[in-house]
Amino acid sequence: MRILCREGTAKCTVLALAITLTASVAAGQRNRSLKARVFMPDGSPSQSVKIRLEGSEGELIRDSFTDTTGTFEVSSLGTGTFKIVVPTDDRAYATTTERIEITRYSPDVVTIAVYLNPKDESATRLKAGRHTVSAREGTSVPKKAREAYDRSVDLSRRGQIQLAIEELKQAISLYPEYVHAYNDLGVAYIKLGLIDDAIKALNRSIELDPQAFNPRLNLGIANVRRKDFAQAEPSLRSAVVIDATAPLAHLYLGITLWKTDRPDEAEGEFGRALSLGGYEIAIAHFYLGQLYAEKGRIAEAVAEIETYLKQKPASDDGQQARQKLAELQGRHRER
Repeated sequence: MRILCREGTAKCTVLALAITLTASVAAGQRNRSLKARVFMPDGSPSQSVKIRLEGSEGELIRDSFTDTTGTFEVSSLGTGTFKIVVPTDDRAYATTTERIEITRYSPDVVTIAVYLNPKDESATRLKAGRHTVSAREGTSVPKKAREAYDRSVDLSRRGQIQLAIEELKQAISLYPEYVHAYNDLGVAYIKLGLIDDAIKALNRSIELDPQAFNPRLNLGIANVRRKDFAQAEPSLRSAVVIDATAPLAHLYLGITLWKTDRPDEAEGEFGRALSLGGYEIAIAHFYLGQLYAEKGRIAEAVAEIETYLKQKPASDDGQQARQKLAELQGRHRER
């Protein structure tokens, strides 16, 4: 499973930031509320910003404005697909869209943070990782450092990780406070299995911007990779505090809790990951299946792993999942 958060894309590898839902409420389902908080490009809460909620077919559910704290709330929603749209004001920010999935695992109040992108940024910049964009980096990064960083993004996309690392080092030498570059350097080292180097780069990124989301998450991932769950947990909990709407943070926190013998807490985190990430975070079904198996909840374990294989039949973990499923089905038949 490779899930890492780079800064040069609008999505984490494998997991798109977009999350989706339907506006219809099935009979017998409990209603839920959606609470969105909208932030301006400089990181401040929006005030009286136009916003609307649409259903899966584009139908308008609510058209309103954010309040003085940047909050927009809608109640009486069921499971399915919704889309939050913040139209451009033609001055300060561009049109921004976020999708969310409400599933049976979703809490009664589903929360999401919406980060508006500056109106005058290029399409490439609009796709920058939204969690760790530092207000000072928007204008202070020297041109040559930015160019080296952009080259690293392109090289990484083409799988040329070592060359990407050299470009990131060049970017950092030109701008030693480059939060994004340190984060991506950590990700590149993780891909090469150089976990100690990754942790050093990610810690530097966090020192430069303590509120940056992606370095916190990736530091947790790095420690999970080397099975140092005691070190992973603080980073992952910090990531969840910074952005409670990020599925990956809940997924890896769930893995950490599961591996440190806290299955009930882990179950909750896997459920939140699925609530926020839906189909794209299907691996959480596999973890839930293994967790349920350990609890002796075999029928539920079988259902979760079957769901995972149905959603991701060609995944890297597919063979392992099929073997686990066959084992559990055998145990279920014996009962």
